[in-house]
Amino acid sequence: MLFNILALISFFICLLLLRTFVEVFPSLMACLVRWKESVNLDASVMLSRDRDIMAIAMIMPFCLTAARFSLYTPSWTGQFGADGRLGITIGIVTAYILLRKGLEHVFRSKKMNPKTYRTACKSSHTFFIILTLVAMAMGGTLSFLKVDPMGIRNAMLWVSAITYALFLLRKTQIFISSCSFFSGFLYLCALEILPTGALVASALIF
Repeated sequence: MLFNILALISFFICLLLLRTFVEVFPSLMACLVRWKESVNLDASVMLSRDRDIMAIAMIMPFCLTAARFSLYTPSWTGQFGADGRLGITIGIVTAYILLRKGLEHVFRSKKMNPKTYRTACKSSHTFFIILTLVAMAMGGTLSFLKVDPMGIRNAMLWVSAITYALFLLRKTQIFISSCSFFSGFLYLCALEILPTGALVASALIF
């Protein structure tokens, strides 16, 4: 019941933002190819704002997709029903986002160009939108083709890993445009490897 209600709400929100998505989509795709496109996108107040709005709007569809295809399944979640697992997924995603934002604030460096640091951090919004759209399209298509749920889950995890790897590459390129490779790597470890490692560990250990 909860899943259907949230899915319906998310659908109408996406409809309202459809024009915004169409306008920002070319810039999102460009960011996949060249790291400098992330700089250009963030330099545009309108595009950056629209991208950030889209990222927020994609949080619930991502949670619904992750819950539907069991992308986050620690053993202890098995005792809960579908709505309970959805609630857990929403809570975990929210905690992950808050942890990332907290780390971005803590490790903000006065030595790095503030605009470069902001662009690097906000590039996650771009790749999150792309990942969510691909995951939803993949889930819908493979379900229609009656692919085994475990096969769909594995395909989504592989796509998530590839998208995240590309995101790490682009974020590193943005960082090292304003600092040394070693400093950029340390920023990456603190801002990405730490929170994502904690997320993956929580799924595997618990």
